[in-house]
Amino acid sequence: MRPRWSAVGLAVLTLGVAVWGGGLAPHDPAASIGVPWAPPGDGAVLGTDSAGRDVLSRLLAGGRELTLTALAASLIAGVLGLAAGLVAGWWPAGRWLTAAADLLLALPFLLVALVLAVAVPAPAAVIVGTVCGGAPLGLRVVRDVVRDARRAGYVEAARCRGESAGAILVREVLPSVAGLASADLVLRFIMALQLTAAFGMLGLGPEPTDADWGLMLRENLPGSSLNPASLVAPAAALTVLSLVAVWPASAPAAGPRAVAGTGGAATGSFLSNERALLSVEGLTVVDGGGRVVVDGLEFGAGPGEVVAIVGPSGGGKTTVVRGLLDILPHGLRRTGGTIRWHGEPVRPGRGARRWRRSTVGLLDQDPVGALNPLLTVGALVLEDSRCDASEARLLLTSLGLNVDELWERRPGSLSGGQAQRVALARTLLGDPGLLVLDEPTSGLDPDTLDLVVKALERRREAVTLVISHDTAFVERIADRVLTIGAPPEKGPALRPSSKPSGETVLHARGMALGHGDRMLLEDAEITVRAGELVAVLGPSGAGKSTLLRALAGLHPPEAGSLSLGGEALAWDVAGRPREALRAVQLVGQDPAGALNPAHRVGTALARPLRWFGGSSAMEARERVPVLLERVGLDPVMVRRRPGELSGGQRQRLAVARALAAEPSVLLADEVTSALDAATAEGLLGLLAELRADGLAVLLVTHDRGVAAHADRVLHLADLEHSRTETDIRAR
Repeated sequence: MRPRWSAVGLAVLTLGVAVWGGGLAPHDPAASIGVPWAPPGDGAVLGTDSAGRDVLSRLLAGGRELTLTALAASLIAGVLGLAAGLVAGWWPAGRWLTAAADLLLALPFLLVALVLAVAVPAPAAVIVGTVCGGAPLGLRVVRDVVRDARRAGYVEAARCRGESAGAILVREVLPSVAGLASADLVLRFIMALQLTAAFGMLGLGPEPTDADWGLMLRENLPGSSLNPASLVAPAAALTVLSLVAVWPASAPAAGPRAVAGTGGAATGSFLSNERALLSVEGLTVVDGGGRVVVDGLEFGAGPGEVVAIVGPSGGGKTTVVRGLLDILPHGLRRTGGTIRWHGEPVRPGRGARRWRRSTVGLLDQDPVGALNPLLTVGALVLEDSRCDASEARLLLTSLGLNVDELWERRPGSLSGGQAQRVALARTLLGDPGLLVLDEPTSGLDPDTLDLVVKALERRREAVTLVISHDTAFVERIADRVLTIGAPPEKGPALRPSSKPSGETVLHARGMALGHGDRMLLEDAEITVRAGELVAVLGPSGAGKSTLLRALAGLHPPEAGSLSLGGEALAWDVAGRPREALRAVQLVGQDPAGALNPAHRVGTALARPLRWFGGSSAMEARERVPVLLERVGLDPVMVRRRPGELSGGQRQRLAVARALAAEPSVLLADEVTSALDAATAEGLLGLLAELRADGLAVLLVTHDRGVAAHADRVLHLADLEHSRTETDIRAR
């Protein structure tokens, strides 16, 4: 049984005993059976209390009212906080709810509850006090999560389908905040439990003849030396109930299943361990079912060397790195292998944590998610570094970033490439002895890539491990290459699509597009024809992703007109009819945020099939495996969640979800950036087949090899750094 479900079962059982335990009492809880505070004996397992009543019987019966009151108070406070947080996070008018919450937080909820307890029954006072003290905190937590979720790819995909705000909140946002809501509910329960017990101890709760744990504490304190069990038993019951309530929220859920690929087949030339600064010997990782994911891997790296780890998407490259760093996700465990640094073994656990803190710099596959959205760029780069601001600014400049412009910005206002370079600078600052980079170039243009290469070349005395699908980048920087997993099968050959029909599918004219206080496009015109692949190139931060979001209806421009199939089309997605929503589909740049982490793959793909195609639930489930196979994924993934998949697998799932709507125009933002060459070729082959049937594709990419397959290439320049006005018309 999964750990979390075991914890939930125990919590339910404990609550059941607390509420209905009185039925198991061996004596009448209100009847005297002996002298006061008699020690435990044959007639009373826990002895007697201040009135000679059986302690065990009162203990079994004393949790009912207290537990029910705490449950009612926590449910009311939790539901109110959750509902208000959803509204405050989604709609601007929700700021009035936030203001009301701030007002309640200014009131001392304990004092409010005590005053009310004098005038109204104690349960009502507990409920009001818990709501005043708990609901505002729940609102603030949920509100912030909802604000972040609004920018997530899975929510934007639902908006592009035309789903209502209520449906999106229920289907997409609510599952993603369910964990936080349940944890908040537990905290409110414990707060209400303690408040109820405190009222009993103060004499503000039940009548003296009633069985109640709080009242038992008050009554038996004077006789604790005569029969300690009369005092310890109710205190222990309150403690156990609180701990068992917390356990389900803190217990780990089932860990991720290992992604496809063995990870154990490694090829390449390696430095002998005697000469290595970093040496990996016999690294073995297995999943929860005992299946080997990484099998006996060995390699070494000397000072100043760069080892590139390559292989097919989902082959286990990230697992190798996380295994040697001792940061495997739940569900995977290292069963063998020795990691040595400077010849000394790095022991798992505390030793590995110290080593990572003092030696390792890690850039994860999702750099945007690694940046605290509340901090500015300057604060982020300097957060864990002993370097001063001048060194940080110099490093950011060396990576092609305008420091004066970006220093006070937050991650939400950065492009994908800019966020990636900020995360890279954060990792490079301080020159860590071991630098680990997971797909560090996926969102970078060629000019910026040159700057990253130069930054890595300056690391003369340290070791660098790089995971990458970019063959050209690997050839430039790697001293040796470690291939993980079986070599990928060659994807389907790219066959030329039929010649574009000449019929215009999507046409934007006179478009003026900005982002914040920056103007990205002025008087721009874009035409995409049926069956055509149009590639959009340009430097990071020039507005390529914003352009696609504008065409998808998520970022309406300041001026311009848009038409679909010759018919005028509203810029805002909320004003588009369902058929237009189906016809224009967007695949965003961020694979990590593209899919709802709370939904299984089957659920994510079935939704557009039912929404646009009118398929029944059963029909949608039958079509999902076909969609997975079309993008080169194993149908067994239908039961997995996004966290169990690699970045490349998530990227292809986002494409499959967009294709499920059978669109006329596909707006694709860097859909091959996390794919190996063979898998990318297969995906482009699929798009070529669909283009033969009339699909138009507008593709943002930094890969000139991918752009070479396009019918036309549009170049988007950065207005702030170019002397001429941007012209995005086809050349």
